[in-house]
Amino acid sequence: MRPDWADKERGDTVEHILNNLIDEYQKEIVKTTQRLIAHPSLYEEGREGAPFGAPIEAALEEVLKVAEELGFDTVNHEGYAGTARWGQGGKQIGILTHIDVVPPGDGWSYPPFEGTIDNGRLYGRGSLDDKGPMVAALFAMKVVKESGLPVKNHVCHIIGTDEESGFMRGLKYYLKKEEAPWGGFSPDGEFPVIHAEKGILRFYVSETWEKPEEASGMMLQEVRGGTKVNVVPGYAYAIVGGAEDAGGILRESRESYTKKDKISISEHISSSGQGRGWKIEAKGQGGHSSQPWNGENAIQILLEFLHMLPLYEEGKSRFASKIEELFGDGYRGERLGVACEDKLSGILTLSLGVLEVGEDSGKATVEIRYPIHASEEVILKTLRVACAQQKVELDIYQDKKHIYMPVQAPLIQTLLHVYQETAKQADGPVVIGGGTYCRAAENFAAYGPVFPGQRELAHEPDEYICVDDLILSAKIYAQALYTLLNIS
Repeated sequence: MRPDWADKERGDTVEHILNNLIDEYQKEIVKTTQRLIAHPSLYEEGREGAPFGAPIEAALEEVLKVAEELGFDTVNHEGYAGTARWGQGGKQIGILTHIDVVPPGDGWSYPPFEGTIDNGRLYGRGSLDDKGPMVAALFAMKVVKESGLPVKNHVCHIIGTDEESGFMRGLKYYLKKEEAPWGGFSPDGEFPVIHAEKGILRFYVSETWEKPEEASGMMLQEVRGGTKVNVVPGYAYAIVGGAEDAGGILRESRESYTKKDKISISEHISSSGQGRGWKIEAKGQGGHSSQPWNGENAIQILLEFLHMLPLYEEGKSRFASKIEELFGDGYRGERLGVACEDKLSGILTLSLGVLEVGEDSGKATVEIRYPIHASEEVILKTLRVACAQQKVELDIYQDKKHIYMPVQAPLIQTLLHVYQETAKQADGPVVIGGGTYCRAAENFAAYGPVFPGQRELAHEPDEYICVDDLILSAKIYAQALYTLLNIS
């Protein structure tokens, strides 16, 4: 039923009606976001009914419970996705969000799964990506419904479960089984509205070798770093041993290293208690791989330091050296030979996300995000040649083409107008390096929650969303949803 205060004679506008309703639900929006953050929805091995593991399934059930409490019809689609629906007739307007998150990693000042509020900021993994925006969109649906304002169409909020892997298997499974929405938005990017996303290549670089004989020199025993390919690694370590004077050499090398404050060295005893060596730890700054300049890659720091050491030459040290040669020079891919840029979408970015070097094998997981007008064919050819020259195996496991919608497209203009009117800002559409669900569904655009001029904090330690921004996002989503629910 329409609220009593929504009186046409008082001159209430749609914007006023919806904004006031959102204001009434501010505390509930924050508490609900905290409720979802409390579920550590990290990927695990799947099972029947929970294809992406029990933690994600539990979080999906929780958000569907929230949606039911808000008055929507909900369905759990075999653990691959969930839906919250309202209305009937006309076009199906879609909202695309995801419940899964990346691992928290190191370097947090606040518990990553508690939803701590400090100085107007709501901290927690998923607060920005994508649980806070998901809650904002659910309450946007609620206030449009509660307002009693007339609408022509109906809405389906699709909650995905496998966005962070990049494979988007949950959403793709749903779209094969169910009717696809006419179009809509995904609150998993930036305002004012995203009209294009860079292409993304993800690949493994690997090598195997014979287990080396015992050597008298300093030997690299192990290298580990990173958690996921789309997260700039904030921590990496290596174990070395063999040389009697290894400790002195390491400390001396650290003193001459330009980033010595990022390196720590300590004695290491193997888990069996039999072997002794030295542990080299590198500390960087985690972040989202689409904006690697906001982070500092700990694997690159570690590899650069290892390159300074007089390591015994065998499989492990050679592989580490090859990875440093290919991917160790920052985030533009200049050493690899793929650096490029265009006016529309900016520079190509490269991120060395994960590195594992063991006794007889090594594997690096790497990501390239390339500009809209760059030639994927040229990038792939250059990559293959470089890996062949280093005699390492290349396995491209994800190839996601760029997406582009003209600025003048009706959906982009509609969402842009709503943002400008609600946020009282005149900014224009943007292009991102990130990859959203809009790649898997037609006629969708990523839409907030990051505002112009703000740093992208997704995947970083101490991820947060400002409470004021969360509420403003909910107001924008409510206005956008109402507008889309009345298109012909």
